[in-house]
Amino acid sequence: MNSILLAAGLSKRMGVQKLLLPFGETTVIETVIENMNGGGLSPIIAVFSREVADAVQERPEWLRIGINNAPERGQSSSLAIALDMLPDNEDFCIMLGDLPFVGSEEIKRLCECFSSIPPGKTVFTPCRNGVFGHPMFYRSLWKNRFRTAQGDAGGRNILMDHKDEISVSEAPDCHFRDLDTPDDYKNLVKKN
Repeated sequence: MNSILLAAGLSKRMGVQKLLLPFGETTVIETVIENMNGGGLSPIIAVFSREVADAVQERPEWLRIGINNAPERGQSSSLAIALDMLPDNEDFCIMLGDLPFVGSEEIKRLCECFSSIPPGKTVFTPCRNGVFGHPMFYRSLWKNRFRTAQGDAGGRNILMDHKDEISVSEAPDCHFRDLDTPDDYKNLVKKN
């Protein structure tokens, strides 16, 4: 399944580029990419800042890289780049670059759930207490819907305009544990 990886953030709260921090035997972003591919998400359309793109050495055929040279414009600017690279009329998912705890088995499970959402539903997402996690899965019509996304909220506001089309599944912590601050990194990485 086609997938979009949004990974061009400035990491202001972390103070350093969080996607390049050590995680296991690689980095945060390399772990996310490996988990996505291992979970059946391929090709991966990754939108990186120039700093992250320069640091990612492995460039397999299934990893297509777009560069956001102005990430300060917010997540929607990265989404626009990815949408231009996404084939028409194909379902896709969106993943965020700072969720290294979402393993390939969890991703496989979500892919299976997405393939069986009922008619009339066009989005599938992990959810807990009304909060959506990632990755999120979309029918192809969302490519055009997301074209109007603006700012750092990305497509969140557009999603709420179509909330009756969203199918959710209760999900474990990994889908919500991102790395935003030095304390997040220290505490979460220490536990794993």
